[in-house]
Amino acid sequence: MTGNIKQTILICSLFIGLLITSSGFNRTSLNTSIGKQMPTLAVDEIDRIIEQCEKEGKYVLINFWSTSDGDSRKTANDYTTWIDEDDINSKIDLLSVNFDKSEKLFHEIVRRDGLKEETQFNVSGNQASKIIDDFHLEQGYGSLLIDPSGQIVSHNPSRSELERIAGS
Repeated sequence: MTGNIKQTILICSLFIGLLITSSGFNRTSLNTSIGKQMPTLAVDEIDRIIEQCEKEGKYVLINFWSTSDGDSRKTANDYTTWIDEDDINSKIDLLSVNFDKSEKLFHEIVRRDGLKEETQFNVSGNQASKIIDDFHLEQGYGSLLIDPSGQIVSHNPSRSELERIAGS
């Protein structure tokens, strides 16, 4: 009987240890954590721009947003303003990926908000689902700062962080 209790305690302890270990493991740490290579966006036009930035030794700020997510839309506006105002764009290029289902709505918001069309990309359908999954955006949109070698150096960088990189 004592052996059965010890065995039950051991099995429960192992199970609890396994639960604790697996709860500390999240998919985000797999490929979008700082220091990791950025996953491929699989949007030809965007990938070409990123490759060009790498060749030129520029950082890329990738911002994910949607008109239905007010915070991400505001962030898209903030990043556009910061990069234009402070001439950060000599070292950092902005690419905004929008997930609106309506391309017409996307273009209207870009126009109304005064965003630069050449930095804005609308992705929908299966392509959007793949990007959301690859970049782990299920919990909300955000931004990644990518260095010239394609490595993630920051999540949701602040203006001061962008200015520091642009000044270096």
